[in-house]
Amino acid sequence: MSNEGRHRLSYIIATLGPSTDNEKELITMLMAGIARQWIEGVDIARVLYSDGKDVAKDRIEIFRAQSKKRKLTTRIYLDSDDGASDVDGYIAFANEVIPEIATFPKSLGLDFFKSLRPKINEDIKICVRFLKSDSVDDADDYFKACDFAMIETDSKMIVDEKVVERSKSNDCTPIYLALMPTLMTGQVQSREENFEIGHTLEEGFDYVALYEETAKGPYAARSVKCIDEITVESEKLRVNPFSDFMDKILGFFKKS
Repeated sequence: MSNEGRHRLSYIIATLGPSTDNEKELITMLMAGIARQWIEGVDIARVLYSDGKDVAKDRIEIFRAQSKKRKLTTRIYLDSDDGASDVDGYIAFANEVIPEIATFPKSLGLDFFKSLRPKINEDIKICVRFLKSDSVDDADDYFKACDFAMIETDSKMIVDEKVVERSKSNDCTPIYLALMPTLMTGQVQSREENFEIGHTLEEGFDYVALYEETAKGPYAARSVKCIDEITVESEKLRVNPFSDFMDKILGFFKKS
């Protein structure tokens, strides 16, 4: 996926579930809203193995078919909410459907991640999932063993522990989990939620994920639109066009 021609730098991951089994809702998410209310829709679909193999496979096939029909460069992010149970079955399923990213919980241990690569298709990127209860003290070791890291810890820890900086310095792309519980009740997201998500994205996350808001919430597509708007605004605060321009100029003279 390229950022060229996009109105935002970050990519949005939306979890598929009962709400997106509604074809109209899924298409609206993909096509960036009815009547193009915003410019880019969801970029990556998170599919849960724990929802059942048949259900997960159907959702992947439908998402890929709808994306291909519309010539969209979307991707699949495979995950499982049941943690470390049936790991062998989960790996076998990943090798069958070949998602672009497959996620495993940190609780499986560092030795597991170090030994995972030979067991999984070479085209699949490995992601470690840090739950809110997981320590990030040893995160660098996991970052070195993985391509992506799903960060579900609170924003204060993310900032204080320099999680984004540490992840990127180890060539591991961090993913931020955004929580908007008010949308689950059908309300507009709160100012506090906007601030929390926007402030955390300013740390430099290039991927942001939604879980229940799109999988089970009453307004899946609207949730993507909300995240799209928050992401665009937060990027204005971490992207400095003048600074980027000066870096290019200085880089030119250094080469000369």
